[in-house]
Amino acid sequence: MNNEIQYISYKETLEVYRKMIDASNGGFAGVRDKGGVLATLDFIQNDLYYPTFTEKLSYLVFKFCSGHYFNDGNKRIALTLGAYFLYKNDYLWEACIFMRQLEAIVYHVAASNITQDLLLRIMTAFMIGSDYDEELKIDIANAMSNGELGIKGEDYNKED
Repeated sequence: MNNEIQYISYKETLEVYRKMIDASNGGFAGVRDKGGVLATLDFIQNDLYYPTFTEKLSYLVFKFCSGHYFNDGNKRIALTLGAYFLYKNDYLWEACIFMRQLEAIVYHVAASNITQDLLLRIMTAFMIGSDYDEELKIDIANAMSNGELGIKGEDYNKED
């Protein structure tokens, strides 16, 4: 494998976005924040802030999901660009399983339940191909349930 990271260009991002919108039966397509897209694509190339591939991948997914750079499909494009970044850098197996394995995680990133630091821990486990350790599992469960582990809230109707 080539150690030089292959980055995604703005033009590629728009092409991936267009194909993703078409493949997922549409949506209200369009770029809402071109500056945010460009800044994110540029910033992941800064090795001082994001020195490893995993850190770059995590930042890319987090920012495209939470940044709302597009009119529609921000979670979908975060997943799709993550898979594309993996593919482009010869992480072929990881690219194949990325979207399915991280779909629920990205939903909770968009809902501001999963922080950038927690996403990096998840991505680190994903990239080394290991299961989540118990601490990470608990942190994910707490984040996804806003600390309630799913026993309270609108889905829970306890009659006294």
